[in-house]
Amino acid sequence: MKIVITADSTFDLPPEISARLDIKVIPSYVSMGGDDLPDYPNVTMRDLFAYHDRSGRLPKTAAASPWDYTEFFKNLLSSDTHILHIAKSSGMSACCDNARMAAESLENIHVFDSLTIAGGSAMVAVRACELRDEGADIESVVESLTAYRDSINGAFIVDNLDYLRKGGRCSALAHLGVNILRLRPQIIIKDGVMTVGKKYRGKYSNCLRELADDLLDNLSSPQTVYVSHTMVDEALLKDVMEYVRAKNNVSDIVALPAGSAVSCHCGPNTFGIFSPKNL
Repeated sequence: MKIVITADSTFDLPPEISARLDIKVIPSYVSMGGDDLPDYPNVTMRDLFAYHDRSGRLPKTAAASPWDYTEFFKNLLSSDTHILHIAKSSGMSACCDNARMAAESLENIHVFDSLTIAGGSAMVAVRACELRDEGADIESVVESLTAYRDSINGAFIVDNLDYLRKGGRCSALAHLGVNILRLRPQIIIKDGVMTVGKKYRGKYSNCLRELADDLLDNLSSPQTVYVSHTMVDEALLKDVMEYVRAKNNVSDIVALPAGSAVSCHCGPNTFGIFSPKNL
């Protein structure tokens, strides 16, 4: 049986990489000025930030509906096909649950909860493609992905908390305190949800380097790391990418500019790293 890999757009792999790996992508939605738009591939983070700066309003996001998933899956199914769908964490979105509802009315649909987002989900999807191309059957792929998912470490820092506050993910009091103290909380993705870890302080470029040190310095061997970001400051992006690339235990970097649905929740100049867990 042929295995078709699909994914939620919030895994943020650029369209050219998705096409090369033969991953089919279903978009989420962003609402700007009353228009509900697919977030992938044509609405960029810069479009979203420009709308926010122009209007002062935070766009809304929505998962694809169960009907959207049903139609998406139907168009890919055939008598000799299994579909393996890599879903955004069920702890962060309705995407996974909506995909599962759609799968109940169809055969040979396997919805895999990535328990992460952005670069973490991308790592799961890429590994699924590797297993598919090695000729593994669907049960073996799912079993291997379950173990692989548990090996992923992911965390990020936001430049400011305005988007999180407007989206209801950060209280006004916490927002004020963080800004006054110049704290940059490390936001960790653990067990499918976001939690606050270490708090960095000082110049943002230095905080980004500290994040890279904390996530990468204890890797047991050179690894490919995934960088998810909403960086609009090109000089800052170049600086931190060069810093990550220079680490002896980083063999390669996959850079993923975040899509608009992810960008809506974290704002500009967010920087995240996903890698195997420190050993």
